[in-house]
Amino acid sequence: MRNHAPVLYRAMGVAGLLVLAQAALAWDANTAVNLALEQDEGLKALEQRQSGLSERAVADGALPDPEIMIGVEGVPVTDPFDADMMTMYKIGVRQRIPAGNTLELNRDRTLQQADGLAAEIAARRLEIARETRLAWLDWTSANEALEVARETAGAFEELKSLTEARYRAGTGRQRDVDQARLELSVLERRILVEQTRLDEAASDLARWTGTKPPGTPRGWFASSRAKESTDRLRSKLLQHPMLAASDQRIEVGITDTRLARQAYRPSWMLEAGYAHTRGNDPMTMQRQSDKLFAMVSFSLPLFTGNRQDRRMASARAELEALGHDRGLQLQELRGSLERQLSLRDSNLDQLDWMESRVLANAEATVESTHSAYRADRASFDELVRARIALLDQQLEIIDIRQALARAEIQLAWLTAEELQ
Repeated sequence: MRNHAPVLYRAMGVAGLLVLAQAALAWDANTAVNLALEQDEGLKALEQRQSGLSERAVADGALPDPEIMIGVEGVPVTDPFDADMMTMYKIGVRQRIPAGNTLELNRDRTLQQADGLAAEIAARRLEIARETRLAWLDWTSANEALEVARETAGAFEELKSLTEARYRAGTGRQRDVDQARLELSVLERRILVEQTRLDEAASDLARWTGTKPPGTPRGWFASSRAKESTDRLRSKLLQHPMLAASDQRIEVGITDTRLARQAYRPSWMLEAGYAHTRGNDPMTMQRQSDKLFAMVSFSLPLFTGNRQDRRMASARAELEALGHDRGLQLQELRGSLERQLSLRDSNLDQLDWMESRVLANAEATVESTHSAYRADRASFDELVRARIALLDQQLEIIDIRQALARAEIQLAWLTAEELQ
């Protein structure tokens, strides 16, 4: 007789390796978030725009390019190709200088826009982390609900076998056998529904990570079961990147008003050059000497009613609007914070109650009813109701844990914190 032990051991070893490989492939939330951050095109676009603004700031603070002037003056009308003593061939350079501190303010404005994009990048990263964690949470809870449904189906498979054995022994009823088969069929359909929900959740998660998650989820968002200081969370809300981006837009608005004020100052233009003469003096018959020339010109902002005043009023109105936008944004964030705090605390209380009281009672009821049924002291209907009640409570606990985790994810987004 052949010894099959080595083959059995090898099979067990391969199975063990497959289990380990599956566990290694399993995603936790941070793995999914890192993948989402790496492949997000919106984040890459913001980073490139920030880099572009940083480069443009240098150009915005530089003087305009100088201008070269080449011309001729005093050309005889009767003979344009001749030259007399009044004809001069000129070459020069012109430099325009914007009014006041316009160049410095333009540079500062662009740098402030770059800083605003840095805050938007931080806000985008938080948004990606939040949405990815929410999708990962849906995938995790769907997987757990599927496992619970499968475990319950396994229990009903045992009940079906028990009722069939009792019926064959003459101590059971055909009705109990039919009901056990019916309940098992209903549970199998429920497993299909939960499997569909799991597949949809995996697809939603792939929208952020770029690929469907392998294996099964690893871990869960562990709640501290402690109600964190509300005042501390409210103070941390003020450091949210979205508010920082609004603050930078206000800084840009302030710079815009300062730029508008520069238009009340004159802009300047400097010119200098060299003029060459070809004609001779008719009195002395000597060639005229070459000339140097220089000129300074500037604008006169005397009539400001329809231009400078209007632009200043527009800049001030826009600045006021930006302040109101930030106030509205802060109001919405605070409202969301209060709502999530309420959801977190209520779900914490519900979860404690369900796990410590309801679930324990449901499990005890199933155990006692199962023992009573084996001893013919309880009907099969009672056993089915107890088992279904336990399933409902288990699924409700999953829903509460999911709602609690969603609230904590939203709180982490509002306070710019990381979840483990």
